[in-house]
Amino acid sequence: MIDGAREIISTKINPSVVPHLHIWEWHIPLYLFLGGIAGGLLLLTSALIVMKRHFGYGPKDQGDGCPCLAVRLGSILSPALLGIGMLFLFLDLTHPLYVWAFYTTIQPTSPMSAGSWILIAFFPLAVLQALVVNKKFIQERVSIPLLDQVIAWTDDHLVKVALLNAHIGVGIGIYTGILLSFFSARPLWSSSILGMLFLMSGISSAAALMMMLAPKDEKHIYSRIDANAIWVELVVVGLFVLGGVTGPANTHGAMMHLITGDHLMAGMPYMYWFWGVFIFAGLLVPLMAEVLENSKFHIHIPPFSPILVLLGGLTLRFLIVFAGQTWHTFM
Repeated sequence: MIDGAREIISTKINPSVVPHLHIWEWHIPLYLFLGGIAGGLLLLTSALIVMKRHFGYGPKDQGDGCPCLAVRLGSILSPALLGIGMLFLFLDLTHPLYVWAFYTTIQPTSPMSAGSWILIAFFPLAVLQALVVNKKFIQERVSIPLLDQVIAWTDDHLVKVALLNAHIGVGIGIYTGILLSFFSARPLWSSSILGMLFLMSGISSAAALMMMLAPKDEKHIYSRIDANAIWVELVVVGLFVLGGVTGPANTHGAMMHLITGDHLMAGMPYMYWFWGVFIFAGLLVPLMAEVLENSKFHIHIPPFSPILVLLGGLTLRFLIVFAGQTWHTFM
């Protein structure tokens, strides 16, 4: 028993690491996906609030300072989706009862420590913003003096709160990628551009979700946001792939494992998931449909674009997490 423990510690021959990494299952991709959407929703709703309140530009308000439907629902969904994502993260922990230990120290160079503290800032500010943009409907049904005071104070400082939330939204979106890229021993994950890729994917998915929630006369606003986010995401994906293919042998092999690999995920090779589901169905098809729609060329087909964008964003997380683990451990 002692010799076995010494073997694992001294020579890294750990069945959870060699020949493949086996630490994260389906919980983590779902957490990264929901966290990315939550960050994207917080960024977009905050930006729209600032633009409307400060510049007078944006979707039409619904009276009494109440923003449009998509902004109100997006503000509610942002903390709600992140809360669900954190539940998946909690379920993945080996020792969930010790999660409090993250908050006994601050380690700026640790993505998990930094992410834990960003999440602490995320929830109260996101909830305050959600309360303010839905104040009309809350105050019609509930009258609590303290809650009314909090809403009134936040409403007076909403532009500042929204600006802060926009930065936190960007931080959450980038964090979902940085969480992986700090694993330098995993060649597929060890890319500084992974944070930007997950951020753009989160913004695109959030815009797609808001497009689904928005009334018909406002869908074009979020369609344009989504189209711009998608083409930027395509550029970032290209840089991510190019950096892997032209990198050292192990990085090159890991990238080829992702984009041309025959390893199966849900019965289909990675290559088909990457090019067919993520790139073609999740990015190119929605981009073409949204460009045509915004060019006044009405294609008269069901609103499939948002669903495809969300499917593509989810596929990206599963691919990156699983392909990064199934590529053999560097020895």
